[in-house]
Amino acid sequence: MDAALHERVAGRPVEEARHRAFIVARLVVAACVLLSAPLFLFFDGAPTTSELVLFLLAQIPLASVIVLSRTGDLRIARSLSIGGWLTMATAIHALMPGYDALSIALLLVALVEAALTPDVGTIIVIEVVAIAALALTAGLNLRAPRELLTEHAATAMLLGAPLFLYIAALVLGAVRVEQARARAEARNDRDLMLLTGAVGDILLHLDRAGFVHAVLGDGRHVFDLKRDLVGREFFTRIHVADRPSFLKAVSDAVDGMAVATAAVRVQVGVARNASSEFVAPVFNSFEARVRRAQSNDGECAAEGVVCALRDVHATLEADIALAATHAAAERAATSNVRLLANVSHELRTPLNAIIGFSQMLATDEIAPSEPAKQREYASIISDSGNHLLEIVNSILDMSKIESGVMEIVAESFALPTLADQCCDMMQLQADQSGVTLAREYAETLGEIVADKRGCRQILINLLSNAVKFTPRGGTVKLALLLEGNHVVVTVADDGAGIAAGDLARLGDPFFQTRASLDSGREGTGLGLSMVCGLVGLHGGSITIESGLQVGTAVSVRLPLDCRNSGATGGPARIQTIARLGAPLSVAVVGGAEPATVKKIA
Repeated sequence: MDAALHERVAGRPVEEARHRAFIVARLVVAACVLLSAPLFLFFDGAPTTSELVLFLLAQIPLASVIVLSRTGDLRIARSLSIGGWLTMATAIHALMPGYDALSIALLLVALVEAALTPDVGTIIVIEVVAIAALALTAGLNLRAPRELLTEHAATAMLLGAPLFLYIAALVLGAVRVEQARARAEARNDRDLMLLTGAVGDILLHLDRAGFVHAVLGDGRHVFDLKRDLVGREFFTRIHVADRPSFLKAVSDAVDGMAVATAAVRVQVGVARNASSEFVAPVFNSFEARVRRAQSNDGECAAEGVVCALRDVHATLEADIALAATHAAAERAATSNVRLLANVSHELRTPLNAIIGFSQMLATDEIAPSEPAKQREYASIISDSGNHLLEIVNSILDMSKIESGVMEIVAESFALPTLADQCCDMMQLQADQSGVTLAREYAETLGEIVADKRGCRQILINLLSNAVKFTPRGGTVKLALLLEGNHVVVTVADDGAGIAAGDLARLGDPFFQTRASLDSGREGTGLGLSMVCGLVGLHGGSITIESGLQVGTAVSVRLPLDCRNSGATGGPARIQTIARLGAPLSVAVVGGAEPATVKKIA
């Protein structure tokens, strides 16, 4: 049996079962015919020419087995077998008068075989026509089966037994084929579930209009398969903007054999807003690969397609995150290059002054002889050295903050007392610039828990910038106000202010506004960056409100106890507000505690 099977059915259990059933049934008939030959000779003697013709025609089933074994084409072999039965029925009707009942029996056998062969429906029609034609020619003179058995008992038995065995073999073979088909389908479904479960795909059988007829695959982590996908439900879950591309992919797959792809967003759930009754759909991104469906024999199913649905939402999210990380890395690299350029520029200026004036003092030919000039050069060298030291210290502090090395030491202290000390330190600079320095403290403000050194540096930097960029006759005001569990430190001035285009870059290392560059006032551009870092370490926030010629107000919001602030350690973000109109006289937050004003002219 294995040798008779064609190689094209290897590894195809259902097709192999069909071939085996076909071969077994025909071999049974062929064996019965060959074994009945000696019995026929014993009972009827030497055969006639007609009987020899019928004996040869009875070998057609064996010939169909040989054709199937050589070609592997079951259609040709079945057509040859059924055609053999029709030919035998016609030959018996023509060559053996009185055996019309046997002809009808052979035609019925052919009809049963064709009925068990659904892919040769045309032959069934031919058989029906042949049976009607034989019945018409035989008329009503058909001998009864009892008369046939009486006159030709041996012949009827010898021919009837193979027919009975043949029909039994056909039925048994059909049962075996269906059993093999059921086992193969169960195994295919199990393997398909395992495969789709491993790769995460969902297979959909749908028509041209997107109507889902069947669902395969393990998609239960995303959908309730029957409720969410079967019928029109899947198409209604596709995002409206993606439906045309999905239907085009289905149409392209129906019209041709190529695989069509479409990127679709499918609703997988809803998101409810806790503060309202608003419900928003949640979509995941899927890749739909669509191909025209094929039957088991390789023919394309009419208007049917198979869609492999793959959830690529996590992949897209990862790609977006990777692109964002890459862009951030590029920005960081660009920022580092710009930072190095700024550092080089800031270090070069005081170093050039130190080297140049020290060389002048060390060279006898150009060294000034006047003591006043020498003191002036020495003062320039000292100022440049101090400026250089300030830059280096600021860079070191900024490096510690950005690398997460700097830690704050929380302690309890009176913020108004610290503010007074900082104002006293800035009073000389304010007097030299002709600026009025005013203070405004909340009466109920007591002690806070924070890093005292960091708070001092925040106040000094803010006051220094305000005094530096306030013209003679202007006013700088320091306000300490309570706001719930936070204290708001506001430094307001009525100076030159900041242009709206420069607000976005406030806090960048070494960045100086156009107003400060135009004024020619010396600065490193690191003060506000240092403030951002220190405020971030305390878990606070910064707001800057400014505009050209309308002054600036910087508000730093710090928790009363920084130990419970939940600070992440990164620099605080600056919220900027472009100010229009006249400068504010006092930067006061609405709802704050009453304040006591101290003013030092």
